[in-house]
Amino acid sequence: MAKRTTRSTQTKGRTPGPATADEPTPVMAQYLEIKAANPDCLLFYRMGDFYELFFGDAEQASRTLGIALTKRGKHLGEDIPMCGVPVRAADEYLQKLIKAEHRVAVCEQMENPAEAKKRGHKAVVRREVVRLVTPGTITEDALLDSRANNFLTALFRAPSSTTRPGQVYALASLDISTGEFLLSEVSGTDMAGELSRLGPGEVIAGDELAADPEIRALADQIGAALTPVPRAYFDSLGGERALKEKLGVVEISAFGDFTRPELATAGALLKYVELTQIGKLPLLRAPKRMGPSDVLMIDAATRANLELVSNIHGERRGSLLHALDRTVTGAGARALAGALASPLTDAAAIGARLDAVQYLLEKGAVRAALRAALKGCPDLARALGRLTLGRGGPRDLGAVRDGLDGARQAEQTLAGDGGGEDLPALLRGVREDLGAAPDDLLRELGAALSD
Repeated sequence: MAKRTTRSTQTKGRTPGPATADEPTPVMAQYLEIKAANPDCLLFYRMGDFYELFFGDAEQASRTLGIALTKRGKHLGEDIPMCGVPVRAADEYLQKLIKAEHRVAVCEQMENPAEAKKRGHKAVVRREVVRLVTPGTITEDALLDSRANNFLTALFRAPSSTTRPGQVYALASLDISTGEFLLSEVSGTDMAGELSRLGPGEVIAGDELAADPEIRALADQIGAALTPVPRAYFDSLGGERALKEKLGVVEISAFGDFTRPELATAGALLKYVELTQIGKLPLLRAPKRMGPSDVLMIDAATRANLELVSNIHGERRGSLLHALDRTVTGAGARALAGALASPLTDAAAIGARLDAVQYLLEKGAVRAALRAALKGCPDLARALGRLTLGRGGPRDLGAVRDGLDGARQAEQTLAGDGGGEDLPALLRGVREDLGAAPDDLLRELGAALSD
């Protein structure tokens, strides 16, 4: 499990220079302190325009990234291995490390050298770990597939009881980049299929469950990193409190009738996210419960053979999704993939979806206008996700502006000459949601970003 330091680190002493056999330089002492608080992560230690790695981290990173391994001074009489990557190209290197299932602690300079000197000419620049980057907690566009969700899933095996015979598993899944939040509870026989349906980038589980050979094999099969966390994270009362607090509600039943195991997994998931984001929490959508009564349970082997969203080699080409996908936005592609991976079982929901499809099939002009409006829409959900976590910039604000403008155009298209009265129920709901887009925010962003 990842650990972190919750305070900034300052090291005072002489100006950094060569280390002695017995005493590290102030900079190296600071590094060692921060590294000790994050032992299971590669530490990206900011030094000017580079992230530097030392000791075993440097050796691992140089092998994975194919970059030169050098030396910087000595520690305890031994040369200190070192490698580094430019800050401006960090995303490229992070992508390779995450793909190799490394975890990375990003340690930033919280002041410049001039500010450090105000505390004394021997003071070392203050540094803090600002986030832990793991396969299930990435938000950068360069590290993500724009047309696929990247779920972080908490997995919990519920204790057997008279009301819950046999093995039961609860799952809580969050795409930290968009805020999509799903909860489910399935039987032991359906668990592998449910994990396969979600296709998470990372699975967290209690220490004992994470050590189960079957769970480890399943994680490998679906290409997910498996991260053990303390069993105490899975506390249903704590999970319920956390959900109420994060969602700003008095009763969690406002969002659904969740079981105690589902609440336990939700609590573990939120705790892990706060740990990796150093106290920050991403944008959370209302949790959606999905179970056997909502979607068709398909076992992992059958799902693989059906090639719904990927072929047997794990690639999109040749799958049903590849054959059907004519979406013009990343969000639309993710929604289509989710629908194909989760066939509906409720007749009313299926009928409502088909009514919307028939309407758009018959209304070619409306369909063309909607596609034109959507083509200009950037990935609003992921831009909002980065802004919520404090990682956004002008480009993300521009994405919000353009997304709101696209929403307004799409709403006007659906309204049509008749005010949208002939729309099927599903599209009426979409139109109402689009109409709720705040015009004042669109105007404010337009004015601010044009300056």
